Amino acid sequence: MTNPELSSSWVVENEKNNVYDKILHFLRKNRMVITEKTQKKISAKQGSSLITSLLGTYLTPAIYLPKKVFIELEELEKETKIKVLIKEDIGLSELNVNLEHKYKNYINMWLEDLRGGLTP
Repeated sequence: MTNPELSSSWVVENEKNNVYDKILHFLRKNRMVITEKTQKKISAKQGSSLITSLLGTYLTPAIYLPKKVFIELEELEKETKIKVLIKEDIGLSELNVNLEHKYKNYINMWLEDLRGGLTP
């Protein structure tokens, strides 16, 4: 088993400032805490180790499972290239199959929602 993470990159036909603002809005809307913010990089986290410990990984909703996200923006002529890495941050060396599946489902949906929110 591997610890769940997903990385992706794509180009959006929009100026970097507009994309940057949309990403920040998306992160806040998804209850993510921004940990670092520069014009080229955004880092955020989501979830709660405390809730996960209290409820256990089986009962904890996927939104409360600890996650980290790293986003890089590169300005092209009239487009913006986006690189995203989202991964679990629970701190276990290996995850059981059910927890890995829960993370992967959430991460895939999260990335699809981000991509959909940035594509005109």
